[in-house]
Amino acid sequence: LRAQRLESLGTLAGGIAHDLNNVFAPIVMTASALAYDEPDPERAEDLALLQRSAERGADMVKQLLSFARGADGVRVPVELKHVVIDVQQILRDTFPKNITLQVHVAPREWTVEGDRTQLNQLLTNLCVNARDAMPNGGTLTIAVEHVQLDEAYAEMNLEAKPGPYVLLRVEDTGVGMAPEVLEHIFEPFFTTKEVGKGTGLGLSTVHALVRQHHGFVHVYSEQGKGARFKVYLPAQRTVGEGAATRAPEPPPRGNGELVLVVDDEAPIRTVATRTLERHGYRVMVAANGAEAVAVYAQHREEIAVVLTDMT
Repeated sequence: LRAQRLESLGTLAGGIAHDLNNVFAPIVMTASALAYDEPDPERAEDLALLQRSAERGADMVKQLLSFARGADGVRVPVELKHVVIDVQQILRDTFPKNITLQVHVAPREWTVEGDRTQLNQLLTNLCVNARDAMPNGGTLTIAVEHVQLDEAYAEMNLEAKPGPYVLLRVEDTGVGMAPEVLEHIFEPFFTTKEVGKGTGLGLSTVHALVRQHHGFVHVYSEQGKGARFKVYLPAQRTVGEGAATRAPEPPPRGNGELVLVVDDEAPIRTVATRTLERHGYRVMVAANGAEAVAVYAQHREEIAVVLTDMT
C-alpha cells in the first residue's frame, strides 16, 4: 500500500511539474528579454531577482520530475571536482557569512559516468540541507576522495560492489538528527522544516540520483554533533574529457528564416515569438496540431524549421 501511494504521488508530481513548467517558461524568458536592454540599473536588478526566483521554481520542478520519472539524463565521464567548483561558487555567493566552507579534492582525477546537471543538483541539495542544519553558523566540509572497496566490504553492504569508487563527502557541524528522524530522511515529502521552508524532496531526490548513478549513500549523525553524508559512485580510472567546463558559445543570429512555433500555451507562443524575432527570425504560430498542419500546408516552401510542443 505504501509503494502504491508513493507511485501515485510520483504520477501526481509529474503532472504538476508539467503544468508548472508552462507557468515558469514565459516568466523566465520574458524577464530575461526585458533585462537585456534595460538601462535603469534598479529595474534591471528587479528583473534579475524575478528571473532568479522563477529559475529557482523551475529547479524545484526538475526535482519533482527527477523523483517522479527517475529520468537518467545524458551520461558522460564527469570529474566531480568540476561539479564541486560550480557548487562552491554558488555557496560562496549565497550562504550566510557565519558558515565556513572547506573543500578538499583528491589530486588524482578519476571520473564517474554520470549526468553533470544531476550530480550538480545532488551536491547542491546536500549542501542546502547542511546550511539549514546550521542556523547559528558552523563549518561545511565538501570532500572528493578515491576509495577501493573490497569483497569483504561488499559482503557487509548489500548495495556495494567491489571496485573503485569516487567518494563524495558532505559534513556539517549543525544540530544533527535523532535516530527516529534518520530512519525517514530519504522518504519523499518527509521534512522536519516549518511549512514553507522545505519541500521534503531534497534528500529523496539525492537518493534517487545516487541510485540512478549505480551508487549508494551512507549517513552518520547524532543530535548536537552534526551530520556526515558519504556518497559512493562507481569510478573510471581515466581522465575526464572536461567538455562540460567549456563556456557555451552565444547562439548565431538568424537571417530572416521563417520558424513555425506550435504550442497550446498562449504565453509561451508570445514569448517564443518575441525572442526569435529579437534574434533575427520571422515567426508564424499555431495553437494546436491541426492548425499547424494547415499553416504548414500553405507555407511549406518558406518554413525553415518547426518548433513544437511534444504533445
